[in-house]
Amino acid sequence: MSGILLPGQENKPASDIQIEVPGGFSSRRRREESPADESPTEAAVTPPADLPTEGSPDERTPAHGQPTVDLLFPPAPVQVRCPNCGTPYTVPLFTIIDLGVNPELKGPLLSGQINVAVCPNCGAGGPLSAPLLIHDAEHQFLGVFAPMQGQNLDVQQQKAIGDLTQTLMRKLPQEARKGYMLQPKQFADWNRLMEQLWEFEGVTPEMLRRQRSQGELLQRLIPLANDRKALELALQQRGGELVDRDFFALLDRYILLANSQGQNAEPLLQLRNQLLELTETGRAIKARQDKVRAILQGLGANTTREQVLDAILIARQGEDGREIASALTMAVAPLLDYQFLVLVSERLEQATSDEERQRLEELRQTIIAVQEQQSQAQQAMAQQVQQILQQVLQAPDMAAELRKYVEYIDETFLSVLAAMIQSAQRNKSAAAARRLQQVYDQAMGIVQESLPEEMRLVNELLNAPDKASLSKLLQENRGKFNPEFVASLKVLETDMRDAGRTEVADRLKSLRGQIQLMA
Repeated sequence: MSGILLPGQENKPASDIQIEVPGGFSSRRRREESPADESPTEAAVTPPADLPTEGSPDERTPAHGQPTVDLLFPPAPVQVRCPNCGTPYTVPLFTIIDLGVNPELKGPLLSGQINVAVCPNCGAGGPLSAPLLIHDAEHQFLGVFAPMQGQNLDVQQQKAIGDLTQTLMRKLPQEARKGYMLQPKQFADWNRLMEQLWEFEGVTPEMLRRQRSQGELLQRLIPLANDRKALELALQQRGGELVDRDFFALLDRYILLANSQGQNAEPLLQLRNQLLELTETGRAIKARQDKVRAILQGLGANTTREQVLDAILIARQGEDGREIASALTMAVAPLLDYQFLVLVSERLEQATSDEERQRLEELRQTIIAVQEQQSQAQQAMAQQVQQILQQVLQAPDMAAELRKYVEYIDETFLSVLAAMIQSAQRNKSAAAARRLQQVYDQAMGIVQESLPEEMRLVNELLNAPDKASLSKLLQENRGKFNPEFVASLKVLETDMRDAGRTEVADRLKSLRGQIQLMA
């Protein structure tokens, strides 16, 4: 059974509905590729005759399930034919990317998600072999990926590069047109271009090569997850030195990706648990996790901000203090509100030693960074939800339209939607609130459909409006409360405490106690 999350009380609609969805729940999402480490394949495409400029309304209209993004140079649809099975299909092709205007494209670009084709029939594919102009004004960089082609096509390619450069220049204000843009740096090797862009991020080619080696090692170790002796032997023979904190971070991303796509993450979790015991880095990580878990278990629903701050500062003083305090801060992120930041500032003013001031200043900067990340994520999600709602509310069949966006319906989506309902109610917009409530109810129905039976039961128990209703539900489902169900409640409780969700954890603990008394 997966964990559950409860959106903040302040985000609930005024109705009696309470939101209870699994932690990390979402329907199947599109695959996020690992950092690109291969040269583009020969899935040859022809650059469109008309280079993208403003983008027509049709180009900016999203496909179902794809909220719009305002791009200076939107991609153009191109036809490709699968070299494996021969299936023709359409993919978006970027010819120009300006990272100063559209910084949101940097992540997809560096992680190998730009100009990639995957056959919808057989799944084969890879990077597209087509020119791509990349502008990074911050680093005064203008580079173009120009894959090697036949001699007769070289003149055409150079003309295409010149046209791309002119198109970019025309869209920039006069003061932004610099001398370095007159002759773009050409890259025939995709890996070298990526290395250049990663260098701007402080990542060296050696670090990239190590990252690729770690990815290859991970692929070799996954099949050995349930064979401890074979795993030990593989680590001893080769690759053991690659299992560092970055390796565990990569493994954690794989686990999150598998969960988000509805895939079986059990082999990855087994591998992680084995590596926590078999490797020096793993044992250190486990020790820190145990310390953080022990601290979180000491925090309850009635814990004050002062007590949370004291717990973080005490953790900061011990061995691996920075790492433990940082992990603890992230775990209690929902509690890091403005009042908490004020409390830290007050303590900072009262500090009597340089060491204490340094610890408090580091904590203050961490909290500010966490708050900024939360704010940016909330704003981005709110914009995405609004774009989806615009499509849903204008559709003649709202329920059918909402199902087209099922991959975006998760706990965050429901929280944002609930906040929008509250806002409409405060503004006395009864009709808008009613329509949004309909969408909310339909979205909750979609979520419930995808939950396992035991999770639906947990949600039903946690959503009981009063003690009498809860008692009735417990009696009606008495036969389902086997030892495995009780054990899963304990796991959920631990997960919630680790995530700083003490209110939900306390409710699960109470529920588990009542079920055990019925045995």
